[in-house]
Amino acid sequence: MKKNVFLILFILLALIVTGSIVFKKGKTLSLQKNAEIGQPAPDFELKDINGKKWQLSEFKGKIVILNFWASWCNDCKEEKKSIQAYLNKNSSDDLIFLTVVYKDNPSRVAEIVKNARYSFPVLIDDGNVSSLYGVKGVPETFLIDRKGILRRKIIGPIHWDNPHIVPHLKQVLS
Repeated sequence: MKKNVFLILFILLALIVTGSIVFKKGKTLSLQKNAEIGQPAPDFELKDINGKKWQLSEFKGKIVILNFWASWCNDCKEEKKSIQAYLNKNSSDDLIFLTVVYKDNPSRVAEIVKNARYSFPVLIDDGNVSSLYGVKGVPETFLIDRKGILRRKIIGPIHWDNPHIVPHLKQVLS
């Protein structure tokens, strides 16, 4: 009889512990908000390769081009060159490129950035921001309007030095 009572108590305790873990995980997951087109872009704070902190919400009132990339991605390297070419020819206070390194070695990225002399921020992600934005591969780009609303997700490289692309994007985002 004592064995049966002990067994029943053990099973009951196991069910309570399991239930509380499942409930807690469910609550945690429901609080995490992922990026959705037409909704406010999830805010984040990341450090760049020099240790400076950057927060997305600081750029409300500007068009933000949030670009995820990696040094091991050839399309990404070409895309970064085109971003720099665009910035060399155009200056705009209402448009900012924030590039986020995805699944890469920060010291390798720092060396590449140093050699390429990029003038745009290169932020280091520990995986949380790319997960928040649902990034599955690179390059992926998110267009955020002046109100902080996520307007587009573009998968694949963009040729930013094409003279028609940025005016078209500004029109889409206004």
